[in-house]
Amino acid sequence: MTGVLLINMGSPLTKKEMRQFLFKMFTDKAILPFPELPRILLAFMISTFRHSGSWKKYQQIGGSKLKDSMKQINNQLAAELGEGYMVTSAYSYSNPSIREGVETLRNKGVTDIKVITMYPYSAFSTTESVKTDLSKVQLKYPELKMTELGTYGENELFINYWVDNIQKAIDKYSYKNPTLIFSAHAILQYNVDEGDTYVDEIKASARLISEKLGVNYRVAFQSKIGKLKWVGPSTKECLIDLKAGQIDEIMLVPVSFVNENLETAYDQGVEIVPFGKDELGFKQICRVEIPASHPLLIATFKQLFTNA
Repeated sequence: MTGVLLINMGSPLTKKEMRQFLFKMFTDKAILPFPELPRILLAFMISTFRHSGSWKKYQQIGGSKLKDSMKQINNQLAAELGEGYMVTSAYSYSNPSIREGVETLRNKGVTDIKVITMYPYSAFSTTESVKTDLSKVQLKYPELKMTELGTYGENELFINYWVDNIQKAIDKYSYKNPTLIFSAHAILQYNVDEGDTYVDEIKASARLISEKLGVNYRVAFQSKIGKLKWVGPSTKECLIDLKAGQIDEIMLVPVSFVNENLETAYDQGVEIVPFGKDELGFKQICRVEIPASHPLLIATFKQLFTNA
């Protein structure tokens, strides 16, 4: 029996979980690259003073859909892989934790575990964080064989997954010649300077998707916090630039995510799209919604096993 562990960042389901989620996230050195004591103090402050506001945002979008999406992906991948595989999900900052996910498989007698993250692109703050957590679990259970199946941002099936999602949105909104803004989660410029390849991977994926669709595109970044230097341009800056060029059909593509979350439904849907429409005056601007699951996404994950 081969175990399959799907890993995502996680999502809070209650206000109390919101505080715990933020604390766990910001004590992660991969998120805040500070010494331990100031990192813990800052995480405490952020989780104490920001969790109420963050929870209100979740309430505005009708709650988190991430874990429901993960359940669908989990079940569909299990059905696709068939007998001989046991699939379960775990989260970096929610329950069940990565350690608990591994233990679920181990308790079923699984000793060979394949790991797939919901991060299409490698980054210090995501895939490297997962590697750190897995290495800690490996020390506790040295008898387990754990293999990370890698990222997939330039995988042809994954490119086609986004092509299909975007084409459906083009048809839905009757766009004639849209400009795509691939709006990815921002990362610290410090990480890029230290060798993080995330931005280059995003740009490569965006180019491949746009070429298949035959449309113009830009790459931008969203959801930064604090006063440190983050990669740019920001998505709002990109919109301002496009408006100056008299472009009126805009589609935001949340290319760095495979599940709807606060940054897609709220940051894009509640903040960025209305900014483009109401403040900049775009005639047509929308975000491409992420389906809870998709056959091409499942096929992408299945192909990772073939290439392993």
